[in-house]
Amino acid sequence: MGLHGGEWRVYASAVDDTALIVDSMQWLCGDSVEISIEREKSALGAIMYTIVGKMNSRASKESLGRVCNDSLKEILSNGIASRVDENKNLHIRLGLASLVRGEAVVAGPSGSPVAKGKFKLEVYPGQEAASVAESVIAKMVD
Repeated sequence: MGLHGGEWRVYASAVDDTALIVDSMQWLCGDSVEISIEREKSALGAIMYTIVGKMNSRASKESLGRVCNDSLKEILSNGIASRVDENKNLHIRLGLASLVRGEAVVAGPSGSPVAKGKFKLEVYPGQEAASVAESVIAKMVD
């Protein structure tokens, strides 16, 4: 049981420090992962950037392991089923402000900028995606 892969994605405006965000994403994803930056226009015409780090199975496990222990425990205690979608993806949002400080902390419900994580769960027939996600995260908690 584990992860097939994953990605972290950040949407940044033209006034954001994209170099700092890229450095933070590189730390979060690992040195072996290439971080891509796409420049585009928003629906209102403003310049924005999409910063993405796509990871293989091993890198995604290591990346998820960089999320702070208290946040992982919070995910487990709040129930993980709401974070798993019908396509067997685990969704996690990290606060961007804490991420650029070198701390991977799960974001609260506020409207502040986030790094969106999506991890493809390795689920086999007869298994529930939520229980696989719970097992993966439980192994990472001290």
